[in-house]
Amino acid sequence: MTLLKEPLTYLREAVSFQHATEISKPYGEIELILDWARLELEHEWRWQLVTVSGHKHPGRYIFYFDSERDYLAFVLKWS
Repeated sequence: MTLLKEPLTYLREAVSFQHATEISKPYGEIELILDWARLELEHEWRWQLVTVSGHKHPGRYIFYFDSERDYLAFVLKWS
């Protein structure tokens, strides 16, 4: 895990990204997805927690992408 060396001064708004997709995943799976995204995605991306997952219900997440390639790779892998 990388820690910030200085305060975050700029946070992009969701509407500034070209592509977005919402996924629902069971408890404990988001870390696997984030690890994959950090390794495989080439351009800037973000994610947002919509609903926390629990043992009885999946979590909901929105992922945002600048690159159409990254967006399509993510959708094919995780949707």
